Amino acid sequence: MGLNEAIAKKKAAEQKTGINHRPEVDAKIDKFIAENPETYEKLQAYSKEELIRKRILDMVNENERRQGYSAEAREYVDQNPAVKDEVMRRVNRLPEAQREGAFTRHATTLYNAHKLTQAAATSAVKP
Repeated sequence: MGLNEAIAKKKAAEQKTGINHRPEVDAKIDKFIAENPETYEKLQAYSKEELIRKRILDMVNENERRQGYSAEAREYVDQNPAVKDEVMRRVNRLPEAQREGAFTRHATTLYNAHKLTQAAATSAVKP
């Protein structure tokens, strides 16, 4: 079997399961298990349904966290006309279908820069 065939076979297997095994990730997992055997045993006691529900809850919580952060960024942009003009200037060049996501990405980038500037100013003032 040639290299291309082996790669195609591996990709097909990954697509079936949706799991992409990478040696560096597997090594991290194995290290965590070795360092935390009681956590590993506790997780093994869960049923498949409980694990699926826990994973879904983690995904929902992460999505809510991101949406909250995006809302903070949008609020920051809405409260600062100069920043809003900059975001709109960048977004208006894009096709209509891409503007909403781009607006959020640019708003988040500028909001992050604003927060970093505030943090730097705050830490420079403290003794």
